[in-house]
Amino acid sequence: MRKSYDGGFSENLFFTDNYEQDFIDVKGFEKWTAYKKEWDQYTKLEREVKYPPHLEFELNYSCNLTCPMCTWSAETAVEKPKDWFKLEDYKKIIDEAVSNGTKSVRLCFINEPLIRKDIDQFVKYASDAGILDIIITTNGTLLTKEVSKRLIEAGLTKLSVSLDAVTEETYNKIRVGGDFNTTIKNIHDFLEIRKNLNSKLPKLRLSFVRTKLNEGEYRSFVEYWKDKADSLGIQNLQDPFAEGKFQDPSRSEGFSFGNKITPPKQFHCPEPYKRMTLRSNGDVLACCSFYAVDLVVGNWKTTEIEKIWNGDQMIELRRIHKNGEYYKNRACKMCVENSSFVFD
Repeated sequence: MRKSYDGGFSENLFFTDNYEQDFIDVKGFEKWTAYKKEWDQYTKLEREVKYPPHLEFELNYSCNLTCPMCTWSAETAVEKPKDWFKLEDYKKIIDEAVSNGTKSVRLCFINEPLIRKDIDQFVKYASDAGILDIIITTNGTLLTKEVSKRLIEAGLTKLSVSLDAVTEETYNKIRVGGDFNTTIKNIHDFLEIRKNLNSKLPKLRLSFVRTKLNEGEYRSFVEYWKDKADSLGIQNLQDPFAEGKFQDPSRSEGFSFGNKITPPKQFHCPEPYKRMTLRSNGDVLACCSFYAVDLVVGNWKTTEIEKIWNGDQMIELRRIHKNGEYYKNRACKMCVENSSFVFD
């Protein structure tokens, strides 16, 4: 078993010995190893570049579930397809990003990306343009056989499915509105389709946000999936309802967010060195946290992404995190201090 950590809030358990080798085989040794080396430097706050190394796209602001640890349990907004991220705008951004050295994208934020029937077109364009790492996080309920096949053929590199349970009873408490048996079947079907297509990618990651509701199933989750998925992501819980946009989580009453951490004296968050999030309404967010909705640093419809990335707000964020002074930014302070660590 190999472990790695991402940003201090999740633990990745990798079980396949050929995990990185498969990326090298598909993407090329020099390209993939250079990308991984650079990503490690961003994570350690050792490298700054003039354009975001990674971009997150919220292609639609909608979800088909109301999970109690997510803002969708309190959201009342109704988005129409006409408000979705337009493919032509996305293409322009991808072309600009590739020309400036961006190597990875994730096609989701606080939403369910598979609601979009054309999601594979976004994947394919990024792949054809030269993006090395193309990631989607989904609840898996809409991961039909057809969708799986289209995503694999489009060039997706990583598919992360948020599962959080091994029993239907627990799943229904956490993934509210989903269907446990359908989701499990979708995951197995994906693995079978990938095998039949003789494709090494995308790698499948199953995530488990460990809470008081499911902590008794943690070990069973690992045991069941460790020989099936390519990696398992064990995530710390973050309470998105403390302050900010979603202060009245009426639909998540009774859900325990566990014990919050003792605020650290210093916390060096690498996200302002790595990424920005682009929303369909034009907002550019400084990271991918729930609290980033209160950390708007620009608008991609009116300002060049390069200017936003090198603007005063992003420069200041990188400075305070370099110094471990996360508490000097309200959104960063809320993000760090409303995370729970419930590991043994």
